[in-house]
Amino acid sequence: MLVYHKSLMTSRYIEIRCDNVPADGTISFKNGFPVMSFTISAQDGLLDPRSIRVCGKFQAFKDNLAPTPTPIVDADNLTMNNRLGIYNIVDSLTIRSQKSALICESIRHYSKFMNTYLALTSSLQDQMGHLSQTCLIMPNAEAFRKSVMVNSSTAAPQTNSFSMHLPCGFLQSGNMVNLRPDAFGGIQIEIQLMPDANVLYQTNGSTLNIQDAHYELSDVKLICEVQDIPAGALAGNEAQGVFEFNSITSLYTSINSTNAQLQYNLALRNVLSAFVTFIPVSNINTLTQDGQATTYPSGVGSSDTQIANIKRVQFLKGGVKFPADFDFVTNYDQDNNVTLPDPEIVKGLYDAVVPDGSNNRFSISPVNMNRNYDLANVLASQTSYTQVAEGGAVMALGVKYGLGGAGEDFSMEQWGLSIDSEHDRDHPVGAYIFVKAKAQLVYSPNGVQLVQ
Repeated sequence: MLVYHKSLMTSRYIEIRCDNVPADGTISFKNGFPVMSFTISAQDGLLDPRSIRVCGKFQAFKDNLAPTPTPIVDADNLTMNNRLGIYNIVDSLTIRSQKSALICESIRHYSKFMNTYLALTSSLQDQMGHLSQTCLIMPNAEAFRKSVMVNSSTAAPQTNSFSMHLPCGFLQSGNMVNLRPDAFGGIQIEIQLMPDANVLYQTNGSTLNIQDAHYELSDVKLICEVQDIPAGALAGNEAQGVFEFNSITSLYTSINSTNAQLQYNLALRNVLSAFVTFIPVSNINTLTQDGQATTYPSGVGSSDTQIANIKRVQFLKGGVKFPADFDFVTNYDQDNNVTLPDPEIVKGLYDAVVPDGSNNRFSISPVNMNRNYDLANVLASQTSYTQVAEGGAVMALGVKYGLGGAGEDFSMEQWGLSIDSEHDRDHPVGAYIFVKAKAQLVYSPNGVQLVQ
């Protein structure tokens, strides 16, 4: 990590436009621009990656009529996931070294990761306050729909300005990036946009008159802080070094049995934690359901929408129970009349996402982690998962490895998870796996190398 005397440094904020912005300045997945790319060029300066913000304007429409699409009004009942706000549109986040095109970190299913991350790292007051202003987030689904999605009339489309940070290991490492061409060099940030049908959905489960519903972005730019390096302020050996951070690796699979077994070769040496979120496969990429929610698995008996309560959980390493050498037996298996979340499951999720002693702001509660809902999207139903209070349903299975920041070696043995649940119906449930592990970027005038 590089340290310089602040009296020698001067800071400046730079503004960077998209590398691939179309002629009209409007970025839209439906209209053929599914990627936003920004390049912070090599220069004599130190980049503070925590200062990076992507800014712009967001609009949503119910159709794709030319020359002007029709804005959404109250009767259309179109909305997005309220806890995610602008993060609904991010499918994947990739950070590359400009010098060698090496991928430093790539998080697929980024919005699914952020749904759990925001619930564990921001309070309801945060979501109503600064996150509402910067990231279009609201803890109440109806307030979000009225304030972000609905226009007063079809004549004047509502424009929502945003300025979102991008939580990930590389950008939140706390280390400065040496942008000199003979050191780390420049970086490229690429955001893959989410398909419209996996962002927008109708609250009454209908697609009537909204088959071409889509969102658009305009005036998109990236801003960040760079500290200039005066001539002669660096010694020659500072052109090489090590950039340390916690990377996020994402995987996707599905479960469709009472006893689900997940096994993966992670090929990672310093795994710190892992967590898994769920959503029915039939809810993904459809305008009738919220494909970004994090719910319990579903599919019991003759119902696709009834929650399949989890009875037992085992985390495995090489097929052996680890780090606990016993089963996690949930409170549902002990008393099936309980709808409150199991405290051991909640604690495991919290430890998997939040570092020790570094955060006391969260919005999880018995209200949004309970099992008193179903997976039906019915506007008038108070038991629908879309109506869960305090931000929406929160559900994930998490585990933490090591003590005092020490990771666990999964380079030679498989990571595994065994889930015993009520899921007895042919109704596949998507499982999104996120693994946090230590990583290092070793840089020199010859290039950049990733070590995990």
